[in-house]
Amino acid sequence: MVILTSCWSPCIWTNDLKTSCKVIAFYTVAMSIVVMTFIVFDMSGGDSTQLYNPLFEADIRYSMQVVGTCSMIFFSSLIISTILLVVGLHKMNRGMMLPWLIEFGIVVLFQLVFGLWLLGGYYIYLETVLHTFVIWSWMTYNGYCWLVVYSQYQVFEEMQSPNIELLWP
Repeated sequence: MVILTSCWSPCIWTNDLKTSCKVIAFYTVAMSIVVMTFIVFDMSGGDSTQLYNPLFEADIRYSMQVVGTCSMIFFSSLIISTILLVVGLHKMNRGMMLPWLIEFGIVVLFQLVFGLWLLGGYYIYLETVLHTFVIWSWMTYNGYCWLVVYSQYQVFEEMQSPNIELLWP
């Protein structure tokens, strides 16, 4: 059973899931490039003391370089899985959609955990609550995008499932 039949979000308005998935793929690539730009800025000595930074409170000498490199590899693989998502949409191959579903699910879980870490570690600052609210709002939007792509996955699954009819009881 398909969860969603259309995509109605603040940025995407369409009745067609396939078109929505292509727009979400574009959004994923754009988001990955922006986050990778932040990471490169931080790794090259930029200011990482802001709560919205992906490498918030990382040590410039060691942990920022290691975590930044791992993050760059992750977002590069997310871009590759996004390309696979678009190819899978054109070929109606739901197996090519799985890497994106897994990696984007990790992004959503990371946003949840990062927000919890901010609240737990910096609960005495009221500004942290605002930043956590913004992060969780973005996480909710990303979760909706994940559900749209998963719904298209379910559409392909229903279309490709064999209809076996028993002719003789």
